[in-house]
Amino acid sequence: MSEHEDPDDLWPVLPSEAVQDALSDPGLPVELFSAVVALTVAIAENPWLEASTARDDAGDWRRLPIPHGRGLVEYVIDIDNHLVRLTRIIPL
Repeated sequence: MSEHEDPDDLWPVLPSEAVQDALSDPGLPVELFSAVVALTVAIAENPWLEASTARDDAGDWRRLPIPHGRGLVEYVIDIDNHLVRLTRIIPL
């Protein structure tokens, strides 16, 4: 468990406008939509998921693969405000 984790404390996940647009696109495959929603739940439970990698030295910017090679999600952990900003979905 990370030093930042509290097992009883969820992290609100706020999607960026780009993520909102991507998720509301009727052409988005259902499998990709479902995978991103599942990752959002996992991130809310623990933003420092083992499968995620840091994009900066502080580790605040994270990148997480979408299962089954469907792409990546990127997010920022805002420790001061105890929330996560889902910044981008990169479908592959």
